[in-house]
Amino acid sequence: MGEPLDVEALANEVANENFADSRLNDRLKRLMLGLAKNPQLSLPRAFDIAGLEAAYRFFSNVRVIPADILRPHTRATSERAAGSDFLVVHDTTDFLYRHDGERKGLGRVKRNVAAGKQAFLLHASLAVAADDSHRPLGVAAFKTWVRGPDPSGVEYLRWEEQCHEASAALDGHRHAIHVMDREVDDYQMFDALIRDGHRFVVRSLNDRIVETEQGLNKLRATLRLVPAVAERDVKLERRRSKNNSRADKTHPPRPRRNARLLYTAARMTLKRPLSKRVLNTSPPATLDINVVHVWEPEPPEGHEPVEWFLFTSEPIDTPQQQLAVVDHYRGRWTIEEYFKALKSGCNFEKRQLEDYESLLNLLATLAPIAYQMLLIRSEARRAPDDDGTKVLPAEQLEVLRVMGRLKLSEKPTNREIYFAVAALGGHIKYNGAPGWQTLRLGYEELATLTAGWMAAKLHLHRDQ
Repeated sequence: MGEPLDVEALANEVANENFADSRLNDRLKRLMLGLAKNPQLSLPRAFDIAGLEAAYRFFSNVRVIPADILRPHTRATSERAAGSDFLVVHDTTDFLYRHDGERKGLGRVKRNVAAGKQAFLLHASLAVAADDSHRPLGVAAFKTWVRGPDPSGVEYLRWEEQCHEASAALDGHRHAIHVMDREVDDYQMFDALIRDGHRFVVRSLNDRIVETEQGLNKLRATLRLVPAVAERDVKLERRRSKNNSRADKTHPPRPRRNARLLYTAARMTLKRPLSKRVLNTSPPATLDINVVHVWEPEPPEGHEPVEWFLFTSEPIDTPQQQLAVVDHYRGRWTIEEYFKALKSGCNFEKRQLEDYESLLNLLATLAPIAYQMLLIRSEARRAPDDDGTKVLPAEQLEVLRVMGRLKLSEKPTNREIYFAVAALGGHIKYNGAPGWQTLRLGYEELATLTAGWMAAKLHLHRDQ
């Protein structure tokens, strides 16, 4: 599906006929070029005085809205996803800001760890290749909102809304497979997704009542009686504690380890629950849906066993089809990595814009840059030996060759570029894959070296 984008291509993709006013298009392109070359820098460090003032004017311009900024990137995402099945992975994150200066339009968070902070939330939909690579393809849609002092009770509706919006934006109603976590385990939501023809894979949260030949029973107990039809050895990545009791209960910390997993599936008849949320649907008394069960029969002593129940619209007639459903759900990790690219790679939570609207315009500007950073990182993992010369602009490659800590070959690969940048941030090649923090430090050092390098070349040219 193509090579990684370079900075100039990214700027052209995102800043091409977004606005009727050509001056806004030109300004957005210059902003993209400045930010993409060193995404983690603050705005005052990324631009000179004139450029900084222009950036502030752009982000606060009432004629500038996130949808217009993102539209060309979403169009390019659609082109990258065209022609075959692809995943749309969905999830929500929040952006927290210290309460050291009132930012107009932001809400509050009540968690103890964030007492006194302001915040807004982002629900992002990221297109991802449906094959084993889970290669990021770009942003399909995103929605932001601010929480008030009282719960609205309707935030969960964003999942269905985003399925509609992402499918429409990518012209992918037939090919898009929406991958979502446990918050989407809602009877009326399943009914709406099936009614509207969406394809999906959703992890179970609730142990629902199902109708069987023997009468009513619990879903999980029923599926645990179905014999396994497939087996697979997998590597489980390390999961660190989030220092949040609720989050750690849902996703317990674990070390990196191997696991032997068993698989089975069945078509289940869900019984409509007595309590229901208010959706614009009238769900039937029962709902037929496919469910895939994954479990670890013999976890190591002291370790939580792996067990997933996945609701899906996808076929489950063969072991291969059941494994495909599980692999689709495993692609959900890319959205978590994308949020890390926004927060750690682009330092979004440290931006000092003073109001909600300006922050959203900056977020829309950084969203494709975060996608590119994620793509560079994932390509280094997926295709380490492929040509990496399109990952960075020519002047930064030149600096890496002359001043980098790792020597580059004549035609450097994705992996070489990845580790060369990380090395500038202090990473040692044999210490495993670098994290976002190390990559961020590497990008910052590379940008500083490149600025000095280009200034020296300009000075030398003038002396001649």
